Amino acid sequence: MIKFFRKIRQKLLSENKFSKYLIYAIGEIILVVIGILIALQINVNEQNKSNQKKLDKYLSSLIEDLNKDKLSLLKCIEFDSTKSRLLNQYIGSGRLKLSNETFRYSALWKNFIVHKSTYQAIQSSNILELIDEVELQKAISEYYALAEQVNQEELNHLNTQMSNYTNEIIKRKRLMQFFYKKNSNIELTTEEDLVFYGYFSHMRDIADYEVSNYNKLLKEIEKLSNLINLEKNNESTTMAISNCLFSPTSENPHGFSVWCVLAKFRANPRNYS
Repeated sequence: MIKFFRKIRQKLLSENKFSKYLIYAIGEIILVVIGILIALQINVNEQNKSNQKKLDKYLSSLIEDLNKDKLSLLKCIEFDSTKSRLLNQYIGSGRLKLSNETFRYSALWKNFIVHKSTYQAIQSSNILELIDEVELQKAISEYYALAEQVNQEELNHLNTQMSNYTNEIIKRKRLMQFFYKKNSNIELTTEEDLVFYGYFSHMRDIADYEVSNYNKLLKEIEKLSNLINLEKNNESTTMAISNCLFSPTSENPHGFSVWCVLAKFRANPRNYS
């Protein structure tokens, strides 16, 4: 190819056809520029493919973490709902008579475990910058900020109310012994009832408050999961078009075919719901 263009250039120069040579030279420069632009575009396209594969890997891992968070939240909701119900039964009854189940639930605590290894990896590797949808970037940051807030509130409740409550139990030997007896009841003294009634009321309110927080997180997980799946679907469509533009197809082995793009769109319909 180079020899072919060289022969044309030498022929034009030998025939003193300067104007034609000038047009040829300009055309040759244009061809070189076009070649460079195509090479750059292919390089950019390959980089985009690499970034999209990396992003898809992180988003898939993020979905797995969110599913684990969801299971943890459901367990916490079940535990705190039972705790609230049992404490409320004691508060609403004639009191003094305390079941072992209520007593054990009052002294136990279940924390929400947030799985954030993928989120931390995304932050450290600047993967968020590869996400086109601003709404998804915002939703990811907001979810983990809320999860951190919920964890901190759990810790505060545990360090204040629960530590004081536990100390009150430890002071009373017979209550400590009762704690380990299953399927039994104990009659509280009036003094014990006055002490524990306040704790039970407050812990019921804390349990109800935390159930409310857990439900908020579940809604955020649902919203975030939908946005991630939409982003992944959009990535698949983008990759399909890119493969058509820069690789031969069966319909047109020499290069680009518009039918290939249409076929890819049909195979990967975009979800706008």
